[in-house]
Amino acid sequence: MSNVIENQIDGGCLSAERATKKRRTIFVRLWLKAYRSAMRWNERRKATNTLARLNGDQLKDIGLSRDDIKRDYSRPFWR
Repeated sequence: MSNVIENQIDGGCLSAERATKKRRTIFVRLWLKAYRSAMRWNERRKATNTLARLNGDQLKDIGLSRDDIKRDYSRPFWR
């Protein structure tokens, strides 16, 4: 009889541990997604600033125009 009770207690503890790990995993995945989004936004911001400093001839050399830069880099970071 005591083995049955001990098994139920152990089973309850294991399911609680699994639930805790699952919550922790979800939190880590959400945090990583937010981190990656912030990193992508920062890279776009840096690229925009670099392209904004180029003059018309330099932009022409790489095949871009001011309109291309405005169109491609003026989107909000969540898109």
